[in-house]
Amino acid sequence: MPFTVLNLGCPGIFTEQETESSMILERIYEKAAPRLEGKKIKDARIGLELMAVELSGGEIGVTYLLRKETGEGCMSFPWTGRLSGMDADECARMVLDKQDVISKALGLAVMNAVADVSGYKDESGADGPDAAFSAKIEAADQIGVIGRIGPLINRLKDKRDRMYIFERGENLRRPLCAESTQPELLPECQVVFITSSTVINGTLEKILSYCKEARDVVMVGSSTPLYPEVFMDTPVTVLSGTQWPSSARDDIMAYISQCAGMKQLIRFGRKVSVKTGNQYR
Repeated sequence: MPFTVLNLGCPGIFTEQETESSMILERIYEKAAPRLEGKKIKDARIGLELMAVELSGGEIGVTYLLRKETGEGCMSFPWTGRLSGMDADECARMVLDKQDVISKALGLAVMNAVADVSGYKDESGADGPDAAFSAKIEAADQIGVIGRIGPLINRLKDKRDRMYIFERGENLRRPLCAESTQPELLPECQVVFITSSTVINGTLEKILSYCKEARDVVMVGSSTPLYPEVFMDTPVTVLSGTQWPSSARDDIMAYISQCAGMKQLIRFGRKVSVKTGNQYR
């Protein structure tokens, strides 16, 4: 059932519109829960741009921290000092039970840590596993990009004249388009790339409702939940995310503790692109 939370001006609280749809998060949790049984949080690091969790089985999950959406003023995280040893399932449920972006990102990181795509074919393009190569773009295609995803936009710079880049805020300079223009412009797009941070801030389902005519919709970024079966009846066709090997645990945790960005951290990860088996259209 949809749930509603009123925005009372508290840091990191979503608006009513952004919390009405949580079906995808509920599905991810249902798939992740059996894999989390008996596991605990071994370690967690929260930086300025990224956060990571390590589970007792050695699994690692990384997500973005939506710093601009944590609100203003002094922020204290209610789980400080209590994360180590916490039941992994309890932490994962934060994506459903909590409304601040830090708790939701942490819960998603836990679920990402146990995602398993070993039975799926890697759909990386001929030029590599980068999200930019995970969908075939025809010469006449209009492209939509949700979020200012720098590396992706740079990879597609030769297509900038037929690209809408949507960002939050109004009165944005071209080529940026205001979030409010999505209902009008996204239906024009044949290929759409969506930052997976939309899973955290609760806007994904609304965005997908505008992508029904798109041939390919690609979820992009380390926050991407690699659960292909969850997206089979949605417009999403490709999940382009990252897996983090336990062998790189020390480096991953140290870098995030020192406020690393994804450009610095990605050397320790493995990019993965898998199809969802989408039966939507």
